[in-house]
Amino acid sequence: MKSEIIRYPNGWLWLTLPIAILLIIAAGSGAFITGVYRDNPYFAAQAIGQDRISFFVVFPTLVISAILASRGSLHGWIIWLGAIVYLVYTYTVAAFEVRFNSLFLVNVALLGCSLYALTGSLVTVNMNQIKTCFTKHTPIKAVVIYLTILAILFYFLWLSEIIPALMAGRIPQSIQDNGTPTNAIHVLDMAWILPAFCITAVNLWRRQPLGYTLAGALLSYAVFLTAAILGMAVFMIREGFPVPAPQAAIFATLLAFSLGMLIWYMKNLESPHIRKE
Repeated sequence: MKSEIIRYPNGWLWLTLPIAILLIIAAGSGAFITGVYRDNPYFAAQAIGQDRISFFVVFPTLVISAILASRGSLHGWIIWLGAIVYLVYTYTVAAFEVRFNSLFLVNVALLGCSLYALTGSLVTVNMNQIKTCFTKHTPIKAVVIYLTILAILFYFLWLSEIIPALMAGRIPQSIQDNGTPTNAIHVLDMAWILPAFCITAVNLWRRQPLGYTLAGALLSYAVFLTAAILGMAVFMIREGFPVPAPQAAIFATLLAFSLGMLIWYMKNLESPHIRKE
């Protein structure tokens, strides 16, 4: 039976417990305790806005999806994996780019636990068996096109800022605004996330197990990230910083498309169960 063919070591899923505790401390402190961030006001406003999304959206989704996965839901496991990708991304930025503060060790521990949960799960899960759980109606072409568009769009956005700055011998405006040595978002996107979109798109197009496994997780990640970016925008406006309307509209559109694509993709996942070892 398909409900019994997916296997994963339950130990990686249980890393959700320390991750959830650390996330409550990190996101809750950043969102609701004044003076945690020592960064310039522009950067701090973004961090606080993201913390609120992490606290009110990512945390409950992480916990609920982990509970569902522990009870055998493959849908829950895929959403959980997307949340873990988001946490690795977010707390890499927090650990390396946020100025040293009282949450430093919490951020490092959160990054470490999330990173091991991600790598451990991907290394041990049987991707061939995950592929068999998707129906012939899975929107392969639509997901491939969407992931490819996301990769091209963000490479264009970041390189259109970076290349002119390099040619002119100046620092990109986003780095000046943030008051940081570099923009960690540029680094993580161009070195990790955008190549992952491309690799997943190619493998999904070829009907490879890797593509089926990562597509849902990356769509889930895209939902969390675009929601966080909109949270940053709302809090920045609240703090008196200008946010271009077209930029907010783009990310609102991406959030809607990412959520819609995730729902469409997951509707074609037949098996709701995983057998734990």
